[in-house]
Amino acid sequence: MTERVVTIPMADVDMDELRWKSRPVVILARDQEDPRVAEQIAMLNAAAHGMGERDMPVLTDFGGDTGFELRLLGRDGTLKQRFDAPAPAETLFGIVDSMPMRQEEMKD
Repeated sequence: MTERVVTIPMADVDMDELRWKSRPVVILARDQEDPRVAEQIAMLNAAAHGMGERDMPVLTDFGGDTGFELRLLGRDGTLKQRFDAPAPAETLFGIVDSMPMRQEEMKD
């Protein structure tokens, strides 16, 4: 069976509960039918194991004024990077793996 990421609506998440536990990836779009949403999820699915290894849940927020935006948040809850187009998981991993907390995790 192929590993896949699970997408969670932002409305169902208490961001305070994720702080210091995970590095959320947030997909924002006007609606879930935007083809960039499917493209982004496919890229993340292709790297689902790495997403889990780095504690990177995928959150979605549809219905706003944003055409498409991808946000990477750190364990501290702050914005680490913003993309206006789908980004490969490897790009996200490069950012995460350069973070001091992730560097410590990789030593263990």
